[in-house]
Amino acid sequence: MALLLVGLLLFSASLPPAALGAAVPGPHLKVAIIPHRSNLGNEQAYGRLFKALEEKTGLIFDWVGSNSYDDVIDKITSGEADIGYVGPFAYVTAQARGGVRLICRTLSKNRQPFYHSVIVTRKDSGIHHLKELKGQRFAFTDPKSTSGYLFPMAQLKKSGLSQADFSSVHYLKRHANSLLAVYQGHVDGGATSLTAADKVDIDLSEIRTLWQSEPIYRGPWIARRDLPDEQFRLIQEAMLSLSQPGQTEQSPDLFAGLTTKGFVPGQDSDYDNVREVIRLMDMKMGGE
Repeated sequence: MALLLVGLLLFSASLPPAALGAAVPGPHLKVAIIPHRSNLGNEQAYGRLFKALEEKTGLIFDWVGSNSYDDVIDKITSGEADIGYVGPFAYVTAQARGGVRLICRTLSKNRQPFYHSVIVTRKDSGIHHLKELKGQRFAFTDPKSTSGYLFPMAQLKKSGLSQADFSSVHYLKRHANSLLAVYQGHVDGGATSLTAADKVDIDLSEIRTLWQSEPIYRGPWIARRDLPDEQFRLIQEAMLSLSQPGQTEQSPDLFAGLTTKGFVPGQDSDYDNVREVIRLMDMKMGGE
């Protein structure tokens, strides 16, 4: 009997985990996200969503920290990260640098596919027009932010202003930081996303909007150019299925804490208006 037990143990040890009924870990993919929160904040905010994606795809997603929009672009185009969430300007930059694959576009509340860039000031600042920002303190978010830099800087340029016309320029990384800096009087004007108002607890009646952009498609989820087709398909299908009408009602906490409330298919040409603004700004792309 003892010999029989030893034989069974040796045989079972030689079997692969699947033959024993154990779960086999799927391939690991690395995820990088633009720092609209801290790295830990992003990981926690997206936790429920990625748990659902792991269940649907069999893939395992590991988080990779990032400290800027450019850092995320570099990680995905170099293959250090496999997928990521970026803004429209960052997406266009990534395409120019090395090429990426567009998984899907994001939706906000009420399934809105667009958002807007704004330039704001305090109502008690005495500033009513963009030209009056000359000589004042100004805040942007990140140099690769669509609504926190590219579109507002293009509008400032149309109004005859350059960064040299401000008494000081600050890059505050996050849209909420730019809005708070204006509200608290640390700067006289700031560029941010209109959605930043949903992320801070302030009295918006004290804020004046000096300019609002045309609609901009919300940022996409992207994959490195050489991500295997099967993994790309699994992720894309899972994201789109989680966004089907009725899905969020079944899992109301899936997008809790996120500005993103769903996904839709997208294509590269959706961001041609971003490329047009880049051309108007005479900005160099790619690795230059």
